Amino acid sequence: MKALLIIGMQIDLIDGGPAEVSDSQSIVPVVNQLQTKFDLVTAANFQLPANHLAFAGNHPWRHPGQTIEIEGIPILLRNIFGVPGTFGAEWMPGLDTANFAFQASMGSDAQIPPHSAFFDAEKRRATGLLDFFKQNQVKELYIAGLPLEDEVKNSALDSQQAGFDTYIVRDACKGRTQEAIEDALAACEQAGVKVISSVEL
Repeated sequence: MKALLIIGMQIDLIDGGPAEVSDSQSIVPVVNQLQTKFDLVTAANFQLPANHLAFAGNHPWRHPGQTIEIEGIPILLRNIFGVPGTFGAEWMPGLDTANFAFQASMGSDAQIPPHSAFFDAEKRRATGLLDFFKQNQVKELYIAGLPLEDEVKNSALDSQQAGFDTYIVRDACKGRTQEAIEDALAACEQAGVKVISSVEL
């Protein structure tokens, strides 16, 4: 079976949001159209508690973009975003969510930074998505969403490592900088992930 995974399509990541990815809302129609081509559609969203250690606001005299180290793990500090129950944590307007068979929560443990749709940092917490795919005998995974250079890339690499034939649907993803996007795609392709266009499906 083949499955679609949609990552990070939340209000806090649109232009002007605390975790903005420029022009991210433009891929909503592409992602919606993609869903019609799959029998199994899944999603992963950020669900970070307000006291999460990855938030700069929880560390005196620190600001977003700085990196600190906790228990030997480097933590990139971020603006507060994706907090459950807030408007910004909701799905982007216009995104079709009716077909989501499984929703993975990224970053839901306040002590572990988000990493991918499958695992939080250092694989210290599994989201349950890998078990769900195995139970449904998924062989091919197609990934859409954002940010491409972070959770999309990390999810693709984790997927490939787990043994799935993995594809990034390039025109259904957005990233923050062109350089970061190119580096992420190169790392994924080197690991065996295929990069395709939605028109190829």
